Amino acid sequence: MKSIAVYCSSSNKVDDIYKAEAKKIGLLLSKKNIKIIYGGGNMGLMGIISNSALDSGGEVYGVITNYLIDIEKRNESLNNIKIVDSMHDRKMEMYNNADAFLIFPGGIGTLEEFFEVYSWKQLQLHNKPIIIYNYNDFWRDLINLIENLINTNFAGENMRDAYKIINNYNDLEKILEINEKD
Repeated sequence: MKSIAVYCSSSNKVDDIYKAEAKKIGLLLSKKNIKIIYGGGNMGLMGIISNSALDSGGEVYGVITNYLIDIEKRNESLNNIKIVDSMHDRKMEMYNNADAFLIFPGGIGTLEEFFEVYSWKQLQLHNKPIIIYNYNDFWRDLINLIENLINTNFAGENMRDAYKIINNYNDLEKILEINEKD
């Protein structure tokens, strides 16, 4: 794993515990020399993760739409940013440049990005790792929803294996260490 797309909140209103965890994740990915692919904004958790990685010498690639430059406050610290025309173009650019996906706490956009790469994995369009970062039990209801889909036969048993759930920094560090050995 040389790069990871991080999907997460662009809101500055989230609780400080998520902001502190985001900073640690940016530092960890930088330390492990894993390039962060993300939405290019300077707001919320996405801004914190990208800036903490940049501040420690990490590589960060931002992809933002013309429409979101002012809304998500384009991260001017980035030396590697691509401005695209549509959300579809943004997601495809992120997907094409990522070896894996980290689903950090976020809102509707994060869910949409997760379900896209998750459904593509179901269709066998890729076999890239999807990691749900269930920090502070944030994704509990999402995980229960997926379990319900599987248990009621709306999704196959194989969809349980299509992602990995982790709960904290130490879990992510272990996954990244396993990756270094491969």
